[in-house]
Amino acid sequence: MDYGMNGGNRVPRVSGLRYIALFLVALLFVLSDARGQSRQEVGTAEGQRKPRSLTVGQKVPEEFWTKEHLFYINGDTVRRTLAEHRGKILVLDFWMSGCMPCLLHQKEIGHFKSAYPDRLAAVMVNSRRTREDYGKIDRFARSERYTSLGLGGLVSIIEDGYLETLFPYGSYPSYFWINRRGILQTHTFRNLLDRNYSAPFMEKK
Repeated sequence: MDYGMNGGNRVPRVSGLRYIALFLVALLFVLSDARGQSRQEVGTAEGQRKPRSLTVGQKVPEEFWTKEHLFYINGDTVRRTLAEHRGKILVLDFWMSGCMPCLLHQKEIGHFKSAYPDRLAAVMVNSRRTREDYGKIDRFARSERYTSLGLGGLVSIIEDGYLETLFPYGSYPSYFWINRRGILQTHTFRNLLDRNYSAPFMEKK
């Protein structure tokens, strides 16, 4: 080890490489502690504000099942949770009124919902990012453009700000598949609930 003088005393001199190594170790401890504090602060803030977005393979938080959403049901509105779908495959179907594929897929999605009522649920979600509030959605649901599709009454979560944060997406339609254990299984932009397409996790009837 190299030594230097300090007030007449011989003290070990830290070499350049060893100094860098010690600095990096110290920095690692500082960053690790800061990251731990940051996670705690974010967790506290998110508990009060908004949820942390999920990636494929992560489990939805307990709040996902208990939080109330505003549902549009054939012109009326009601607040309810997604708890009734727990234990099923749940598909969140993000849509907007200007997306024709979002609407054209509903007949096929309806077929699978009817075929597997105890195993599958699909819920339409119109989030705040569409800038479509109750009034606009109600006018759309009564318009000839919608009624001509022969889909029946419109049922959807509307004015959503929670789910769009939990499941970030970039285009319409967007489908988020949550499996029976509450884990985000996949995110697709194509409707997989189509009799002309081999949908994953489902056997053909």
